[in-house]
Amino acid sequence: MAFRRSICKPSSLFYFAIRHKSTQKPSFSGQGVCLSYRNYQEPGSSGPPVVITHGLMGNKDNWHSLSKLWSKKGRQVITVDVRNHGESPHTQSMDYFLMSEDIINLLDELSIDKACLLGHSMGGKMSMVTALQHPERVDSLIVVDVSPTVSPRAKTYPAFLQMMLKIQVQLYMQQDLPVSEARKIAINMLKEVEPESLVRQFLASNLIQKNNRFVWKVYLDSIINNFSDICGFPEFTNVQYDGPTLFVGGSESKYISESEEPEIKRLFPESQIQHIEGAGHWVHSDKPSAFLDVVNKFLKEHQE
Repeated sequence: MAFRRSICKPSSLFYFAIRHKSTQKPSFSGQGVCLSYRNYQEPGSSGPPVVITHGLMGNKDNWHSLSKLWSKKGRQVITVDVRNHGESPHTQSMDYFLMSEDIINLLDELSIDKACLLGHSMGGKMSMVTALQHPERVDSLIVVDVSPTVSPRAKTYPAFLQMMLKIQVQLYMQQDLPVSEARKIAINMLKEVEPESLVRQFLASNLIQKNNRFVWKVYLDSIINNFSDICGFPEFTNVQYDGPTLFVGGSESKYISESEEPEIKRLFPESQIQHIEGAGHWVHSDKPSAFLDVVNKFLKEHQE
């Protein structure tokens, strides 16, 4: 069984100097937003809920199939639209401290004391920051194909972001065009900057029609303006998350490299790192069966 809702609490230039480090901030700023989420829960579910956060340009629907499988195995799963993505609010500010605050607000609203956080790429960084700042709220942590460092594709992102702006301008007034045709145009234009077909299709899936105009579901301006924060990772000194932690990478991906393992172990001393053979950055999509095996084993070992 699954349902979705949002919670509510009061609450175009590229900056190329990608920050590997930024100053550690206070736990709460009061700027948390209302996140859209979907809850998967079958009768008799047990163990800490699994809260899943997607990667850049993604949304909660990316995890629909796997979430259904986990819920049928007796685990409550909550998939989230990160701020400026999916059905969650658009905000001018976007960094991992604010995104972590959003997750804590969600846990509070749902009366969840502790959860297993599972995040892919940007969502993985968001989950890591939450665990480091609020370890008492995190039962265990699963990080999918990302490290607590600068993202390896950071220098290539501006090209496709610029192209997405160009696509929106070109399609903005073509209100009679079917969405499927508009996405074909977007995919074709993205060929100039993105060689991978699946990535082009993934990006184009964010193109929607709203008020008879084609727009991006993601808040592109905010992503561009906060690009350095999204691709970087905050500095944490004298802080660790010592709970059970699993890093799952793809053997064909560069997001969890051997050189980054010391930093992973410094921040997450109880972590284990596994690479799934033949998988790229989208590990859970490339090799879903192998990914499920690894994650299910971890969840079973650490289910209270």
